[in-house]
Amino acid sequence: MKPTIEEIQKVANLLGEKIGAPRSLLIVKYRSPEDGSPHVEIKPEGFDYVCSERCYEIYRKHTTSLDELLYWIVSDVAFRLASDYELANRISGVDSRRLLFSEYISIIDRVSEDWKKKASDEVEQILTGAPYSDE
Repeated sequence: MKPTIEEIQKVANLLGEKIGAPRSLLIVKYRSPEDGSPHVEIKPEGFDYVCSERCYEIYRKHTTSLDELLYWIVSDVAFRLASDYELANRISGVDSRRLLFSEYISIIDRVSEDWKKKASDEVEQILTGAPYSDE
């Protein structure tokens, strides 16, 4: 049986506590506010994690795994926290993604070693196509 949005929200809140995220960043929406923030659609065949703005769909990810859906939700929040951290601790002449990605992976690691591996793999894929560029 599929979990409800309320049940997903409870788990997201618990995971958010592990990474020190404010609850305001962890709100699991069930429909799009059309502002570029994601929402979750629960379907018989799984879950869709959808982001749209002004009726334009930016992305749609589909999974049958609740763990993967939760990863997407928490990963977005972790990336925002890491972005805030990087901005507050920016190092002149150094590619800002060095600190950003390092902090992002560190935050994800607080939840799960498996999630840390997944986040690290995603970062490596990004860097393969767009390597660090320090001044």
